[in-house]
Amino acid sequence: MVSNRVSKTQAEKNAVAKPVTKRAKLAPEASREVLEERLEFVLTCIKETGIKIDYAAVGRYYGISTNAAYMRFKRAEGHVFKLVSVREAAEKGDEAQKDNNDPETTEDEEV
Repeated sequence: MVSNRVSKTQAEKNAVAKPVTKRAKLAPEASREVLEERLEFVLTCIKETGIKIDYAAVGRYYGISTNAAYMRFKRAEGHVFKLVSVREAAEKGDEAQKDNNDPETTEDEEV
């Protein structure tokens, strides 16, 4: 006769909880946008707090020269600056377009 008891190994295998829902994956554009915002945040923190970066230590970590580490940082900083300026220009364009669509007075009201 076969026992209906659950063995210890069966119980351990079944005891592993599986996630109820899968983590939602972001669209590539959204994940890139999130990464760019985080990069902007980190660089702003570094700039505003006046943290001095040890480029020699960064270079040792990545196996590159101190000057190469410095240039990588400056390129990343320039990239973020461009992203911020494009975003700000787009926001100004949206505001200007919104203002043009909602005029306070019409020509008939002026007469």
